[in-house]
Amino acid sequence: MRGPAYDLLLVAHVAVALLGFGAIAVAGLAASSSRRSAHPSADAATRRFFKHGRDWPGRTILLVPVLGIALLYGGDRSDVGAAWPWISLGIWVVATGIASGVCWPAERAAQETLERLIAAPANESASLVAEFRASCRRMELAAGAISVCFVAAVAMMIIQP
Repeated sequence: MRGPAYDLLLVAHVAVALLGFGAIAVAGLAASSSRRSAHPSADAATRRFFKHGRDWPGRTILLVPVLGIALLYGGDRSDVGAAWPWISLGIWVVATGIASGVCWPAERAAQETLERLIAAPANESASLVAEFRASCRRMELAAGAISVCFVAAVAMMIIQP
């Protein structure tokens, strides 16, 4: 199936990967910036980014292997027995494990802490700011590790050793 349908599937695979991993990288940058803010509850960008809700663009990384396996088995299947697609899948498993186990829970914790911080009296805010910054730090580190996994997976797919 190396025709237009395969090409469209390849574009979808790449677009979903870029959207998902890009959203996670941006979340890490936002967490880094928010962590360094002197008054996170007063910072408009922090309040906008950490409004309560899920990171749906980041969760598109969950579609990456579905499209990748469709590409693998939908084409001429010559790469099914090669190591590189399965190593890339393993890297993806690590990345989504970090996202699911560290990054997204830290993002939820930061959202909840920021909500409490906005409503808290000034004398209680110091501990909440520390808690918010700790959540942002976890998110920042996780996003960095996920970005390294993304680069490694892309390199694996380009080089195809």
